[in-house]
Amino acid sequence: MRATFCKKLAELYEVYEYVREKLNERRKNNFDQICSCTSQYEVTKDALVDLSKHLKDYHKSKCIVLVDEYDHPLDIAYRYNYYEEARGFFASLFGALLKVSTYFRLSS
Repeated sequence: MRATFCKKLAELYEVYEYVREKLNERRKNNFDQICSCTSQYEVTKDALVDLSKHLKDYHKSKCIVLVDEYDHPLDIAYRYNYYEEARGFFASLFGALLKVSTYFRLSS
């Protein structure tokens, strides 16, 4: 699950690679870690928050974050007996994203 998620994050970050030029060295390092799938948990769990902040800073406008089928990974985790670990990871990931709505707009 983590490897697949890391790959998806890397693909997402590559779409918005143009924002990297405006980042400081520490943020560039985190950006590069995510793109190369070598990031640690602390970097990965904040990856969506960080990307939305980078996009806001670059475009000077809030971005819109759409999350589709958020429950699918948890369903798979439940079937294969790693639900608690997956729940903790996604709770951190989405919890951090939803707490920091200054960088993006919520849309339903």
